[in-house]
Amino acid sequence: MKQFLSIFLLLMTVASATVFGIDPNEAPRYSIKGLVLDREGLPLPGASVMVMGTTIGAGTNTDGEFNIVLRKPGKQTLQISFIGYKPTTVETTTDSNKKLTICLEPSDNFIDEVVITGAKAERPLKEIPVITRVISSNDIKRANPQDFQTLLQYELPGIQIGYNNMSQAPTITYQGVGGDYIVFLVDGERVSGEGAAKNIDFSRFNVDDIERIEVVRGAASTLYDSNALGGVINIITKSANRPFSGNISARYAGVNGENYSLSLGAKKSRFSTYTSVGYRHKDTYTIGDEEGKDVTTILPDGSTETQKDQPVKTTIYGYQIWDASQKFNFSITDKWNAELKGSIYHNKRDAREGKKYQEDYMDYTVNGKMKYLITDNHAIDLSYIFDRYDKDQNYWEINQKTKDFSHRKQTLRLNYAGQMGQHNFCAGIEGQTEYMKHYMMRDSAHFDRKHLNLYLQDDWKVTDDFSIVLGVRADSEDKYPFHVTPKVSMMYHLGRQWIFRTGYAQGYRTPSLKELYSAYDMGGLGWFTIYGNEDLRAEQSHQVSASAEFNKGCFNASVSAYHNRFKHKIELISRNDGNQQYQNTDHSYTTGIESTLRMKYNCGVSLTGSYAFVDDYSEINGKNMSNVRPHSITFNASYMKKIKKVTGTITLNGQWSSQLDTYTYDSENKEMSFVTYDPRTICSLNLTIQAPRGITCGFMADNLFNYKDKAADAGIQVPQKGISFVGSLSINLADLFKL
Repeated sequence: MKQFLSIFLLLMTVASATVFGIDPNEAPRYSIKGLVLDREGLPLPGASVMVMGTTIGAGTNTDGEFNIVLRKPGKQTLQISFIGYKPTTVETTTDSNKKLTICLEPSDNFIDEVVITGAKAERPLKEIPVITRVISSNDIKRANPQDFQTLLQYELPGIQIGYNNMSQAPTITYQGVGGDYIVFLVDGERVSGEGAAKNIDFSRFNVDDIERIEVVRGAASTLYDSNALGGVINIITKSANRPFSGNISARYAGVNGENYSLSLGAKKSRFSTYTSVGYRHKDTYTIGDEEGKDVTTILPDGSTETQKDQPVKTTIYGYQIWDASQKFNFSITDKWNAELKGSIYHNKRDAREGKKYQEDYMDYTVNGKMKYLITDNHAIDLSYIFDRYDKDQNYWEINQKTKDFSHRKQTLRLNYAGQMGQHNFCAGIEGQTEYMKHYMMRDSAHFDRKHLNLYLQDDWKVTDDFSIVLGVRADSEDKYPFHVTPKVSMMYHLGRQWIFRTGYAQGYRTPSLKELYSAYDMGGLGWFTIYGNEDLRAEQSHQVSASAEFNKGCFNASVSAYHNRFKHKIELISRNDGNQQYQNTDHSYTTGIESTLRMKYNCGVSLTGSYAFVDDYSEINGKNMSNVRPHSITFNASYMKKIKKVTGTITLNGQWSSQLDTYTYDSENKEMSFVTYDPRTICSLNLTIQAPRGITCGFMADNLFNYKDKAADAGIQVPQKGISFVGSLSINLADLFKL
């Protein structure tokens, strides 16, 4: 990978200095100026204006004005977009001195939103054959979440956030599969590191820095990773979208946390920069049960015995987090663009009870990308990312640190995207190196491996109403042979109101380094040892899915169904000697149905409701050990009213999860137990006042009905201790100073 990096840096340097003999310092000569307004003639600050066929664009200022500078004269086509409005195109010429006036129409529903995850190119959601969900910036504002996990719970039905008692960190289950089957991306690049077992560290994501989230459901990822058996969640972070952008925000909830963020950006001519800094803090709290759970034990002779367990307590440990990121973007020519991004994250966890050390979590990323438009319809891009995630034990009394965990990934990718007739192609090759040092591995040793991936996808618009996507991805790494996974997705428009989608996809996941090489004495007390297994086979999956969507004016309704069947699924299973080992299992599948209803009225009322049913089956010793709740509902009701220059919004968000009946296994006593987890309802009521000059304040009652989880249920969800009240303030500096 060092050779790959050297080549990448050399290409970046050469391209920046001598691309096709064009001097990057040559003064621009041609400009396009204009104004972007809404239906009422009011300016839309922050609207995006791109020159199609180039890498050049601009954002509008407080007065809705933009100015684009080009090096070549002639006819140009502008693409204008803004959140909540229908995107439009306008043809103009650089020879005209006329100032353009562009009026955008409000979007009736969300299907006009532009997404990039499904095809590595911007496309309206209504034209994406792959089942995709978008959590927009407006959705994030209405939810006003304390953290990333809360946002997902309010927005995605079928998602379940648990709590790992060993690592004291959140875990995720979506559509019946765990975090190791979901690929998380930040701006299209995979995230490394581990928070809880087989889950990334969700605290890395600062909600204040998220522009939107795009979710591709199921094993439909040709372009990103065959490991995405459960889906892809791509977090798109904020960038400079105005000549000057700046924001200060604060969110305070007392012992339940506080968030402070500052961002500054500039976008002028061919250069843009965006800087963000955040601080988050939350206190430690403990939940204790007054009485134990009723547990039914299945004895060796088949008889059952019901008794009440001892009451337990669970501690949710607090944290102090600093994070910062920096983005640069430079258009070297009208056809050549360079991006550079760096980020840093530091989480100092509160010391655990009885421990003499704190856990320090650190992450560093560097990401560079070069994009060149060969013609208006063909482009190539070369990207490199380095991501290092560490966990240290900080013994503060002796001022000494020990390395607990280190995970490093480097990825170099060459990608091509092009259009030929009715075919939109995407093809690429990527190489990746992975290094992991883990306290669960033999002698806390480190292991590494190399990956090589090839992918090809064709998005074919057969007719105006029918599209088909054919994709194939090939994976190869050190221990496992070359493997090919295909996929196919189809979409059919019936008139202007109905959209039907269906697809089949294969998934492929090689064992993690921890699953291969673990040898960990649990707790260091000799209770049992967790062993890896170098003979593990790679997991495979087959998924079929189908959906129907109806759109008419402000009304949108959809229903989708999927079925996943896993082969050689990897589970941690108890051995006859009382120890545990990662082994391949069979008889594992997930079936689910999801439906969503959205209504958006001109009077300021918007309603959203979603229902998900998940039938998850994971057999061990003849019993279903799944801990996935079968039914869940998310709902959102919002009302917005504008009085003169002040806009008020009141929003009710909620999630309901059904009761769960499941089995657990006691490896020490070799007994199976039947356990029931109660249903739960979590709601929040959020009031927001948007005043002139970019000042927004809010008040929220989180966990509105004062729901309190049982400590014994922590493995199923992060325990809630009751209602909390949150105050928030945001100041848009560009609007405050009219920039």
